[in-house]
Amino acid sequence: MEKGLKNCTLILMIIGLTGCMNINQQVLDDIQLATGASYEYIDEDKIEVIAVFPNFQPDKSVKNETISASSSLSKEIRDKLSFQSDRPIVSGKVEVTLYEKKTAERGIKELLDTLQRDPSIGSNVFLAVIDGDPEELLSKQYGNTDNGYYLSNLIEQNIETGLIPKTNLHLFLYKLYAEGMDSMLPIIEQKNGKINLKAIGLFDEDRLVDQLGVDDFFYLRILLEHKSQRDSQAFKLTDDKKVSIFNIKTKRKYEIPKPMTNSEIKIKLKIKSIIREYRNGELNNKKIKELEKILKEHIEKKSEELIQQFQEKEIDPLGIGEEVRTRTRQWDQKKWEELYPDIKITVQATIDILESGVID
Repeated sequence: MEKGLKNCTLILMIIGLTGCMNINQQVLDDIQLATGASYEYIDEDKIEVIAVFPNFQPDKSVKNETISASSSLSKEIRDKLSFQSDRPIVSGKVEVTLYEKKTAERGIKELLDTLQRDPSIGSNVFLAVIDGDPEELLSKQYGNTDNGYYLSNLIEQNIETGLIPKTNLHLFLYKLYAEGMDSMLPIIEQKNGKINLKAIGLFDEDRLVDQLGVDDFFYLRILLEHKSQRDSQAFKLTDDKKVSIFNIKTKRKYEIPKPMTNSEIKIKLKIKSIIREYRNGELNNKKIKELEKILKEHIEKKSEELIQQFQEKEIDPLGIGEEVRTRTRQWDQKKWEELYPDIKITVQATIDILESGVID
């Protein structure tokens, strides 16, 4: 009896809460689910937005559809998009937002404001830069779904497989407003009728100022992340000889003996890897030791070149300033910005090849 009374009370409480919440249930067939959007300045203060959504066909296939509108106010753009749709446009399923390259170079902070203020949009939404015409890229069908989901899956799988650093709306905004670090976003393009992830865009606050090509992705990840794994990279030993390694695990550690001074900063890397491919005769213990030395020198040199590139651009995608800030009570953002471009930052790598894999 007592147990039944408790169950009845619980049911009444749930019904009461549902009534208070005034939940507005929406049937999928009655709404237009936007899964992606691109933003582009088409003149000084006018923005063009292209919304991407799925059109579910009777045979259960999905056709990619787009609509576009332009205005100087985001709210007005949403209204204009609605004028072109036979169903209410809902943004709660947005997976990715894209920013045309020149627009990203101008700055995207104001454009992100719409996403921040929309409670239906999650913080895990992916952001990317488009190198090319957004309409040309988004209007074509690339997979078995709409382009919002397709682009989201493209970015996500490259993050999960260790090819590019993790990035989303939350991380971009965190780095945008934090002291001692700068944001980055993937850059995509349309190439030979397909979407291609071509580079990592580097930002100074909210402005795109530089980019790293595919060959630099490996070094960026091992320098950026405290612990990284699943990276892979091919190294050129001589004109006709190469070796490919798979990174099992990398640990990164900073040595900052005198924070907020111009004294040297050391980044120490411990890399455990296996040889994926080696085409230069028998791979014995002696050659493995030689490879470890060659890879150590190569990784240190390439990593330091990247850091010097960042310093010349006065950007800090690695968050070196954040590492300094956590080690001192004398943190001064303005002083750090003056010190950062001229500080000597070196990389010390320890390479441990655990397995040689298949020998060709």
